[in-house]
Amino acid sequence: MFTMDSVVQGLGQKYLKTYANYMSVTRQDLLEKQEDNFKSLKRSLTGTRIYSDLRLSHIQSYEEFVTHVPVYGYDDYAPYTDMIAAGHKNILFKDNVEYFGLSSGTSGKDSKRVPYNERMIRMFLKSQKRIASKLSTLEPDINFLKVGRLTFGSDPYLYSQNDIKYGYISGILSTRVPKALAKNTFPSREVLAISNWERKIEMLISESLKEDIQVVSGIPTYLISIFEAVLKKTGKKHINEIWPNLKVFIYAATPIKQYQERINRLVGHELNYYGVYAATEGAIGLPYEKFQNGRQRYILNPDLIYSLTPVQNAERNLGLHEIEMGVPYYINIGCPNGLIHYSMKDVITFEEVHGDLVFEFVGRKSTGMNLAAEKVSDDQILDCYLATKNATNIDLRHFFLSPVLENGKASYLWTLFVPAHSEINTEVLAQSLDKEMQRLNGDYKDCRDIDVLGPAQVCLKSADYLQKYFEQNRSRGQFKMKTTFETAEEYITFMRQHIEQGETLQ
Repeated sequence: MFTMDSVVQGLGQKYLKTYANYMSVTRQDLLEKQEDNFKSLKRSLTGTRIYSDLRLSHIQSYEEFVTHVPVYGYDDYAPYTDMIAAGHKNILFKDNVEYFGLSSGTSGKDSKRVPYNERMIRMFLKSQKRIASKLSTLEPDINFLKVGRLTFGSDPYLYSQNDIKYGYISGILSTRVPKALAKNTFPSREVLAISNWERKIEMLISESLKEDIQVVSGIPTYLISIFEAVLKKTGKKHINEIWPNLKVFIYAATPIKQYQERINRLVGHELNYYGVYAATEGAIGLPYEKFQNGRQRYILNPDLIYSLTPVQNAERNLGLHEIEMGVPYYINIGCPNGLIHYSMKDVITFEEVHGDLVFEFVGRKSTGMNLAAEKVSDDQILDCYLATKNATNIDLRHFFLSPVLENGKASYLWTLFVPAHSEINTEVLAQSLDKEMQRLNGDYKDCRDIDVLGPAQVCLKSADYLQKYFEQNRSRGQFKMKTTFETAEEYITFMRQHIEQGETLQ
């Protein structure tokens, strides 16, 4: 006998799959959408301070927008957000400010404050609908409106200042989950709001233990911590003893490949992984296919405005009609909250697959490592770490990479977090890292051969102290675990502020 809920859910699943077929994913479709998005945003900003300052009345098309409107970073927009926080109106948008979204502030600096109006919130909610729609076609055996979902983000706690609410975007969105979806989503908002971790896990288990959880979503480090706590509480060896039908893992904020093997081991079988490229400033990339062969390809969220700045020749910005395939670009976005031409500082590359325009995230501006013109990328650093982990069969939990001066030469210092009381030969481990990096990066090998770079160095620290750092910060939105430091001073400062209590093992 069908209940009304089951009929609605069945119709909803069919609608989701149909909706995915109408998303703009070809370059031509996206270009047409860019023109519409620009004109709509321009109309909504008429009469605002940002409209006047950027002289948008003189900009008549998307192409002119890309060419003539400057790209601003967060610091450029900060005076505008300060005015909004102080209560001024018509600054970045004309409607009311609903929230200030906070970034995770992983660099050790204060969190960014991104103003959200209702149009911005609706953009995030629509992106969730688009993601569910796409996944409904990629995982046709799963009814995403019906199955149990474990979704873990930041606390839904909001604080107020000058009558404006502040919080992390995942927490803000958790307060807007439709009732039809909320009853199948765990933990509940009430459990997410519990500040005590042990109590939160206890209630999470109580709510979800007997549910048929088939989908999990969140930041990998969060969910690893939850899986480990659930196994400890239940005495089970693998998560699939609790949720045997768990199949899909939706991740955000950090690459999955350094966590994939560990998650599969905890679960007891291999999962299908789908990445979402989202930030406090906007929901940018939606999964085009599952993570496979070390790659996650995305489609652009058609509700935003985009321009691209060539990494190798940053003299001017380009529109989607000018980009080349395989060329690295910094991505810039325009959103409904008046951050009209915002520099994300992320590097992406495009390709066309069966007529669809897709992209990959390949790094961040001013990240990676470059001590002697070797220009090692974030991907190469991560691949070096993973290859060494596999080759040595050492239970490495996380890494920090920073410069160090050793015997008068610049070298790579790998701070590796391992279980306490581990017996590890650091010299062999350092040699393995050095060998792998030479294999991955020819410039690094040349610098080692001519002796302008010293050999890799290794420092081991207990993973217990890293876990404490994570536990202290896991409520902070899209909290990303730090990996690479550009200077020794940055590394030392970070360690003193956050990890210094972690004793060196060897």
